[in-house]
Formats: sequence, C-alpha cells, structure tokens
Amino acid sequence: MRIHHPRHTRRGVALVEVILAALILGIGLSVSLSLATTSLKRQGLGEHNLTAAWLADEQMSMVLMEGPQQFLQTHPTSGTFDPPFDEFDYEVEIQHVGDYEPYTVEVYITWDGNDRQFVLDAIIAPRQGELEEFEDRKPLEPIDREAIYYEESID
Repeated sequence: MRIHHPRHTRRGVALVEVILAALILGIGLSVSLSLATTSLKRQGLGEHNLTAAWLADEQMSMVLMEGPQQFLQTHPTSGTFDPPFDEFDYEVEIQHVGDYEPYTVEVYITWDGNDRQFVLDAIIAPRQGELEEFEDRKPLEPIDREAIYYEESID
C-alpha cells in the first residue's frame, strides 16, 4: 500500500499560485504605467491650452485697448510670439460691417505645427457719438512716474 504525501501536491499548487500572482502583478503594472503616460500627455496638452488661452486673451485685450482700426494700423495681424512662447503662432482677424456697427474679432493661436488650435472671438463696439480716432492719443499733461515714489519736502 502506497501512502500519498500531501507535500508534493502542495508544491505544485504553490508554483501555480506564484505564476498566477506574477501574471496579475505584471498586468497591474502595465496598466499603471499606461495610465501614468496618458495622464502626463494630457497634463502637457492642458498646459499648452492654458498658455494659448492667455496669449489669445492678451491679443484680444490689445485690440480692445487700442481699438480695432488702430490695432490694424500699428500691429501685425499674424506671426509668432517672442520667446519663451515662440512655439505658438497667432492670427488676428477683424471684420467691420459699417460705421457704428460692432467689429467681429477672432484670435487664433496654433502650436505643434498647426496641429493644435485655440480660438477666441468677441464682438467689440466702436465708440458711439464720435468718429473713430486713427491717431495716437496723448495725455494732456506729462506724467511724472517717479513722483509717486518720492515725496517732495516742503521748506
């Protein structure tokens, strides 16, 4: 009569458990690395989108501050930003229907070889009641910027 030892079957089961655990661990690690890589790419895209939004807002603010007609006369409507934003290109489109009608302004920011794009558009109204000025506005009296930092002593 032969006696069956449970040690031999236990060793076989332990080997299967180790192989199964290694397989599950490998799958888990590969999924984790894939998720980490995807999240890093998305974070980079988010940073570029945020930078593009800031740059578009800057261009739109310049059009608003100077007025659409003055902006067209004094600034280029397309180009590349200065470093450190030299990977971004811009284009400003300004459409005007007629006197006292609002301007349609669109700012396009592109990067990654024009594969990615951010668009900002607005309607900017001209000043009512007066003709649009096409020359630089100068202050009536000179501005002394240093005077705000130094007090004049009264003797």
